[in-house]
Amino acid sequence: MYSFQKIQFEKVDLKEFCSFPNKTVLTTPEWISFIEEDSHATPYILRITKAGHLVGYFSALSTKKFGLSIIASPFPGWSTQYMGFDVIDDSIKCKILPELVDFIMKGEKCDYLEIHDKDIDPVALKEYANQHKYTMKMCDTLELSLNGDDAFLRKNMKVDCRNFINQFERRGASIEQAEPNEVFAEEYYEQLIDVFAKQDLVPTYTVDKVKCLLKHLAGSGKVLCLRVREPEEGKSIATSIFLGFNKRMFFWGGASLRPYQHYRPNEYMIFTAMKYWRDRGCTEFDMVGNRPYKKKFGAWEFQYPSIIIPKYRILIPLKNLAAKLYYYSGKVLWRLHANR
Repeated sequence: MYSFQKIQFEKVDLKEFCSFPNKTVLTTPEWISFIEEDSHATPYILRITKAGHLVGYFSALSTKKFGLSIIASPFPGWSTQYMGFDVIDDSIKCKILPELVDFIMKGEKCDYLEIHDKDIDPVALKEYANQHKYTMKMCDTLELSLNGDDAFLRKNMKVDCRNFINQFERRGASIEQAEPNEVFAEEYYEQLIDVFAKQDLVPTYTVDKVKCLLKHLAGSGKVLCLRVREPEEGKSIATSIFLGFNKRMFFWGGASLRPYQHYRPNEYMIFTAMKYWRDRGCTEFDMVGNRPYKKKFGAWEFQYPSIIIPKYRILIPLKNLAAKLYYYSGKVLWRLHANR
């Protein structure tokens, strides 16, 4: 039997909470504080023990939507891939899960529970989901190894990617580490608007989200902001944001201006970030999502499981409908903006 102790976020033992070697930036106090402010959600932290001994933590946030009580780890729109468990031994996650679900759904009177966890056993999770008629799905991403020197990183890239990096170095643009502040957030967001305009869309989040993100992670050593300048006037033509902690780094966002693509800023920003986080101990790069342009860096496809546990089955199709409406609203907003 596992025991679960709900702890107020401000009273968490941070040394213990951050001590797990497989913990990622997505369950750190800084990241949870970012979601708390940006999404108006309340941190939900459980300390897990067995026979009085620490086993790990479960990190999530709670919120209300349409009068429904939701606990998610994480929830769509929180700009967070996966959270879930931080435990001493990853193999016990599926053993903890049934007792965790009972604790949350009954003890918290939860209407909707969603968990995304990278290192949980998908076979055992599927068996559990089928047994209880819960919904389980696999989420796609791309990963690559950072275990090697610069030559190793280049060797694993496709030829065109290596050529783009060489072109950047020949054509005279410069790259610099930028301060993670509001000025950078606004600069990044202006370029992001141009990226989405190519697809007849508007950004799926506001500049305030970027400002909130950088506010909470600035000074933590867990965020890297990069800026590329063109050589003639020193104009900023591309920006990007990367996250890192312990073994894993993440690509959070990148943007660049269309007239300056011949400098190849996007490839060089990613290559620079790979070297930066590798030199700080990261061995894995989660590129966040499965997009064709990311594969040229030598990444491989990886799937991790998520499970949705609703009190009422109707909540799942309603949530899926809401996601589709949100996507199409982006098209409508772009057309309104273009007409103006």
